[in-house]
Amino acid sequence: MKMKEVCAQTGLTERAVRFYVQEKLVVPLAQRRGGRTWLDFSPNHVDRLKAISTLRKAGFTLEEIRAMIEDFQKNASGAAFSLRQRLQAAIDAYDKLRFTDTAQANGMEDYAALLEREVEGRPIPESDRVHTGMDSSKLEAFCMVWAVYFMFRFYVFLLEHFSDYSVLLYAASWNPLVFLLLFAVIPLPIALVLGSKAGKWICRHLEYIP
Repeated sequence: MKMKEVCAQTGLTERAVRFYVQEKLVVPLAQRRGGRTWLDFSPNHVDRLKAISTLRKAGFTLEEIRAMIEDFQKNASGAAFSLRQRLQAAIDAYDKLRFTDTAQANGMEDYAALLEREVEGRPIPESDRVHTGMDSSKLEAFCMVWAVYFMFRFYVFLLEHFSDYSVLLYAASWNPLVFLLLFAVIPLPIALVLGSKAGKWICRHLEYIP
């Protein structure tokens, strides 16, 4: 079963399915053809993806779901207990905060001051405290910078080996910016396009499949 069929049957986006595959919560058959990795899902994989989607909506973490996949009888009760604790904490927080009205504050800082006593001792979310690595935009920018650098080096190499030195020296004596101008007009746009495409290609492959 191909990706589009899986998305239609599970209601998940392609990105979500790829993420669960990357996390190894579901392991479909993978085949490499034409420089791309194609995934083939079975009906059992579809059932598991539906189950993962339901458990995530219920509030289970990826690690709790992974533990249930590994040994349901051993780990399911602990995962359910942890979820109930989190839900109870959310209910307690709601009971404390429901009487705090935004109309009592003149701005975000004032509203935060009203909530400060109620949230004292609670940690900020884990996602705010853990750096997950270079994001896609930074990675693409990195690829573009390197593409421009290598294109410039190649441009200089061509000038040095395939140009008339006397003409180059004359042009440099007249205006050294001529070289940079020529680079900006021809090689630089090419480098930016190549770098952008390379960055997007790498970003897609970081999600396990193109």
